[in-house]
Amino acid sequence: MNNLPDTQVPTIQYVIFDVGQVIYPFSLNPLKVLLEKLTDSPSLYENNTNPLHYNYNPYMKGEMNEEEFAKDLCTFCHVPYTKPLAQDIQKALHEGCGPRYEETTNAINYLKQRSLTICILSNALPTLKDTVAGITTPQYIFTSYQLGLLKPDSLIYERVRSALDVPYSHLLFIDDKTKNIEAAQKLGIHGIIYNRNTILDDIKSVLQVEE
Repeated sequence: MNNLPDTQVPTIQYVIFDVGQVIYPFSLNPLKVLLEKLTDSPSLYENNTNPLHYNYNPYMKGEMNEEEFAKDLCTFCHVPYTKPLAQDIQKALHEGCGPRYEETTNAINYLKQRSLTICILSNALPTLKDTVAGITTPQYIFTSYQLGLLKPDSLIYERVRSALDVPYSHLLFIDDKTKNIEAAQKLGIHGIIYNRNTILDDIKSVLQVEE
């Protein structure tokens, strides 16, 4: 699905991708399985005190470091905390990252061939910063923990636009969440709600490319 802020032919300079469920599939299940073996309250864990119900926002916004996050998560899940467990938690989060979608990789390569700059904007967990290596250069990677903001806060889009020093209309944003796209579009950013099966065609539609 794509939506244009106006009917004019867009002048896109930067194409901004979300990460989880756009660059690759992401699941918290490996983390849930890890802590399930260690919890002191299995019945509570199964119902609501497991990683699927934990509030990751403070960690995503950079308000706690990895050790503080691991301790807080363990407290929430009724799991005794140890320093080695903190490393296991980080490993489990990485295990939740699947292989990159071929369709997204193809779309990114297509955009690069057209000399468009690829950016990343993600409400990412800090530990997963290495999972976007090779997609673009560090100056074009924008994360919630660096900016202290979370999508769909309009300020996060303004920070990105300011860093890129272009009008909103020169940006194309691709995300799997409708609310994030709608927030961007209200500012005049071109938006695509990610669909793995149609992403390249959706991009060409926004760019008004006829092939």
